Amino acid sequence: GYLRSQRAVIAGLHFSIAAVSRSNETAAVQTHVQQEAKMVILTTMIGFAVLVIGRHLFWVFISGLGFTLGLLYGEQYLSGQPEWVILLFSAGIALLGALLAYTLQRLAAGVIGFATGWYLTVITIRYLSLDLGNFDTIAPIIIGIISGLLIMRYFDWGTIIFSSLAGAAIIVSGMTYSNRVELIMLGALALLGMVIQALFYFQESEWAR
Repeated sequence: GYLRSQRAVIAGLHFSIAAVSRSNETAAVQTHVQQEAKMVILTTMIGFAVLVIGRHLFWVFISGLGFTLGLLYGEQYLSGQPEWVILLFSAGIALLGALLAYTLQRLAAGVIGFATGWYLTVITIRYLSLDLGNFDTIAPIIIGIISGLLIMRYFDWGTIIFSSLAGAAIIVSGMTYSNRVELIMLGALALLGMVIQALFYFQESEWAR
């Protein structure tokens, strides 16, 4: 009877420990999901801002894309660090981008054009599952340079096109659909952004007359 009662006690302790462990794991998963949801909401809001007013408020475009790239690479190179460290890193890049946009607009346009072209090329290669070999690394750089030169030469329309593409890419980055669906949504959102910003641009031109 004594041995049986001891076994029952030990079994009960094992069950309690397992239950606590499962509870802790569940809590950790829920916390991670909540953090991911917050990040998706944040990036979606930034994406819509860049999509709609990227040309009108150029600093929104450059700081929004800078923040998103900071999150993307912060999670890769600062893995294991607290969430606030990654957010602080991203906010720092966004702030530098905003300052650059205010002080050296044309140079900032070239930088953001390069970053946008590079980023869009990378995600397009990923969405289409293209195997370009060594050209996987070279292609984004070439497209980035061309994009930077274009936006510097044709600032207004270049900013409208590239901010719409960047905003759409930022929004889509938080989605979990198939690559084909996300690519279609990226194109549709980018077209919507171009139309909205073009209308704003024509209105400004009319008011300036």
